[in-house]
Amino acid sequence: MSFSEKLRDQEVVLFVACSCHKIILSISLGAIVSLSVVLIRAQVDCLLVQVLRLNSFRIWIWLEYFYVVVLLGLLTQGPVLKIWEASGSVNSEIIGTTKFSTYLLIQVPAIVLLFRRGIPKALLRGPVGVLLGFCGWMFMSTFWSTFSSYSLVESFTLTVTCLAGLYLATSFTLLQQLTLFLVAMQPGLIVSWYAVRNSWSGAVNFDENYWIGIYFNRNSLAPPAALGLLAALALAWVLFVRRPKYWSVILFFLVDAIILNFGLLVRSKSSTSLGAIAVFVFVWGFWTMIRWFHRKQLFSTDQISQLIYPSFLFILILLTWLSFYFQNLLSRLLGGNFDFGGRITLWKFSWDGFLDKPIFGWGWFSAWNTPNFFHEREYWWALTSIKWSHSGVMDVLLGGGVIGAGLLVSAILWSGARQLNRVFTQTAGQWTFAATWFVIAASTQEGFIVGNHFLWLLLVAAMAGSKDEIVSAK
Repeated sequence: MSFSEKLRDQEVVLFVACSCHKIILSISLGAIVSLSVVLIRAQVDCLLVQVLRLNSFRIWIWLEYFYVVVLLGLLTQGPVLKIWEASGSVNSEIIGTTKFSTYLLIQVPAIVLLFRRGIPKALLRGPVGVLLGFCGWMFMSTFWSTFSSYSLVESFTLTVTCLAGLYLATSFTLLQQLTLFLVAMQPGLIVSWYAVRNSWSGAVNFDENYWIGIYFNRNSLAPPAALGLLAALALAWVLFVRRPKYWSVILFFLVDAIILNFGLLVRSKSSTSLGAIAVFVFVWGFWTMIRWFHRKQLFSTDQISQLIYPSFLFILILLTWLSFYFQNLLSRLLGGNFDFGGRITLWKFSWDGFLDKPIFGWGWFSAWNTPNFFHEREYWWALTSIKWSHSGVMDVLLGGGVIGAGLLVSAILWSGARQLNRVFTQTAGQWTFAATWFVIAASTQEGFIVGNHFLWLLLVAAMAGSKDEIVSAK
């Protein structure tokens, strides 16, 4: 083979080798580009999924906020009464079942979420366990109740609303709870103001010149106004202490809510809520003072639990006794707007009934529906249409006797002892005590310790605490 032929063969081999190398390189580059595209697409898809999940999570959070606002708003009972008002005028026999179903259905999601998320064992081993024991005792009272069918329904609703209160306590922080309380009270109050301004039927009692709005009576309108007012003031306290961004703008809306709620509260002329607010202010002021002393290291933690807390309870009991003992003087000082009036007769009736069955009681909410309860009692003929004591305290004594009352009192006192630390670690930690005793004070004159009512839910939530701030068992 000549030299030129060898050279030509080498060129052919070299050309083939270069061509193969180019093909392999092109394939490799194509594979790399394709792999890069796949990886980029995967990253984009992953990012999109994360964004969608984040947005979906936020949507669910806001939906849950909206649900709680509706829940609390309906449990003020005024909106439910207005919703079914027209139907009640057509068929009054079925309206009770309809309202009961409405209250039950709105609380079912809260109970489902509570059990899905679980109740912390630290709560169950503490006062919340005793509180559930109180509900269980009232449910058991159905077996010896003098009106079992009524006790069964009422004790069931008592437990349902208690669980709804635990859902609120375990699902939201204190700041979130305050915000939800404030927002939830406003729709019913705004509609009530509109009802008064437009002369809706039953919105005003012209004989005594007080407002009712869309609620049952003035003592039904005043508690939502009172809670909205107190929640707004507590949020204002948080704003002043923390001074977040745009706090002055938020404060403007809070002031607007305070004016509306205070105006409706005053126009309701409800001494029950005014007295409860006075207790709230006293409790808030007391623990604010103790907070200051604690920061100055004038009291140790042991002294607060062993000395300050018992003294606080003693002062509250003493003030409660004085308010009842000097009711006539208080009535004159307040222009006749602080009078227990005919309720004293009801309370005496209930006390006599409690003495008849002091240990186990008559069964939850059965006494006033039992003919024997009125047997040979003074003024019985004038009270047969009454269905409750107009006092949550008396209702508990009548319904569950000493055992039922003892369980509730133990839960209240234990919850206070367990939550002393909150007063010093949370910006508005005074709320726990103040809200608890606000409901208790209001319940001395009205039956607010009852199922399907937002004040019973508020009491349970205050006793249980708030999310991420659960005190370990002692």
